[in-house]
Amino acid sequence: MQSESRKYEEETPSLFWGLDPVFSAFARLYIKDIKEMRESKQVPGIFFYNGHPVRQVDVVGIVVHTKERDAFYSYGVDDSTGVINCVCWKNPMVSRSLSGSPSTLSSLKVLEQMKKLQETVSQKTKLVIGDVVRVRGYIRTYRQQREIQASCFYKVDDPVCDVQISRLLELPCLYREVYDKPFQSPGEGQSSPEGLDFSIYILHEKVKDFLLENKIQTFYQQELETIDTLVSLAGEPLSSRSCQVNSKPDSSSKRIHSVFKEAIKMLQEEGVVFQKPSSSKDLYHVTDYDKDLLKVTLDVVKEDCRKPRHAEKGCHFLHVLNCVRQNYNPSLAEVVMHRVLELLESNSDVVSTMEGYYMAF
Repeated sequence: MQSESRKYEEETPSLFWGLDPVFSAFARLYIKDIKEMRESKQVPGIFFYNGHPVRQVDVVGIVVHTKERDAFYSYGVDDSTGVINCVCWKNPMVSRSLSGSPSTLSSLKVLEQMKKLQETVSQKTKLVIGDVVRVRGYIRTYRQQREIQASCFYKVDDPVCDVQISRLLELPCLYREVYDKPFQSPGEGQSSPEGLDFSIYILHEKVKDFLLENKIQTFYQQELETIDTLVSLAGEPLSSRSCQVNSKPDSSSKRIHSVFKEAIKMLQEEGVVFQKPSSSKDLYHVTDYDKDLLKVTLDVVKEDCRKPRHAEKGCHFLHVLNCVRQNYNPSLAEVVMHRVLELLESNSDVVSTMEGYYMAF
């Protein structure tokens, strides 16, 4: 249960919500907690449980009251911790009447199958008091009352209470392992230099997007440090975004330089960029747009696949890497070679014949 949620009055910035798996999942919470969660001040319809942003839930319970309207059913669902109203929209298939006389035997069979499907859907969605129901949907507040707007609901056939018992056993484990472990946004509670980690990750993603979208072939770090949209990500420490801290201009510029350096290092580790011994030590090459590297790699695969030794299975990755290192760049990293071969394969220039082997068309 939500015992420590009051500690987390300060909301996690919405930028980081997607990093919490609970945000994307249908959270399996007790109804009591769903009704007591605090609503976000940033985005209506988002609620917080122990710092976890929650927008959609999955509940199983017994129907304790029902109302029917033209377009929806309203069911009160009780899971023994509380009762919540669930708005469940009617399926238009059920309300639509199947009329007309079928002209052929096949159309008659289709009509019969459609009627059976209608009956099944009706049985699963029109509930009475005492039925066990599973509801998945979004949380909302209507007339100051918390309720669930169902995106999916159905009657659970549970004559010996297997589903309910399984749920009762599952939830304490989920709470212990996931929900009761408070979500902390990246950098929270950390100090430099560890506190820079998430800033570096965000910057490295943005730099990658910038390089690929603009088809940059080569660049210097100093050039990236002149782009305002990138500098803004590196210029402010994550831990101080909610509370500005005065710092000296020179320490700020050093920090920006350091964050860019680490972000580029991450890109090198992913094979997105690399350096050549023959070029300036500050010059970086973008793997996807290095035409010479792509050409050398393709030529190696083409030429060697003509040889009897590689004609059947193709060239092994390590063989291609060896040849490219001899002909182009002796310090080329394996991760860069993997990226090049994947790019050539996506362009249909080469094909992987089996694990680790490549052949040119």
